[in-house]
Amino acid sequence: MGRDRRNERGDPQWTKWIKAHHALPAWKALSFPARDAYFHLRVRCFAESKNAVNNNGEIYRSLRKLAEDMGCTPKTAGAALADLQAKGWIVCTQAWERGMAGKGKAAHFRLTMLPTAKRPATKEPELWEQGHDYPVTVYRAYLPKSSCREANLKKQDPPPRSVTPLCPNGAQLKVVSP
Repeated sequence: MGRDRRNERGDPQWTKWIKAHHALPAWKALSFPARDAYFHLRVRCFAESKNAVNNNGEIYRSLRKLAEDMGCTPKTAGAALADLQAKGWIVCTQAWERGMAGKGKAAHFRLTMLPTAKRPATKEPELWEQGHDYPVTVYRAYLPKSSCREANLKKQDPPPRSVTPLCPNGAQLKVVSP
């Protein structure tokens, strides 16, 4: 008796790694959760339909589901999406809606490095410069405060030198000979 291929799953989902995109300063400035979130969104760009057509511009994932995929909290996932918007990797095409009785809608995004069915890729990350972030339209509340971010970037001063001797009051260990 042979295998029943009708019940087997198809190929695993994957996305192309483009080395030139990851050499951009906008990629290097992303946090690690934002990089992971980008790959989850990029896989979903072709995964939503059976024929693997490009649905860029209509990619959606709720914060809870994205956090579940990434293995983190929804707050970290929201910060990752906000960071991706600030660096120009994604653009919100439709904001999220709070629904009645659990019927809300997640935000829809467009990946700027990929073309859509109606327009070519806009490639905002290639134009991004340090300190000149793009506006964040959704999940802005999840962005870290700039003062906290700047405080984390500063190097900590070394601890002050202590004038206390290593063994106070001259109480040093003596070697007792047998």
